[in-house]
Amino acid sequence: MKPKHYEEDHLIALSIGGAPNDPRNLWPEPRISEWNAGKKDQLEIVIYRMVCAQEITLAEAQHAMAANWIESWKRYVPSHQHYKFKSRVD
Repeated sequence: MKPKHYEEDHLIALSIGGAPNDPRNLWPEPRISEWNAGKKDQLEIVIYRMVCAQEITLAEAQHAMAANWIESWKRYVPSHQHYKFKSRVD
């Protein structure tokens, strides 16, 4: 495990109320993998915009991120392309 291949990130995004300094909300997010930091960033934007549009509740959004962000990405990002942003990691 090389530190340069990871970034410290918040499991529950700050934009939807994730605790900024709680160690339980921090984890080493891989930069080099199919499910990398760029993909999680996509989900964070989609989930945030869904909450703002009242498509899901804040509690549902937080649970989606914490329970299994990869399954949440598969569920929400492809069906909400209008919310997705383009990242350098796509």
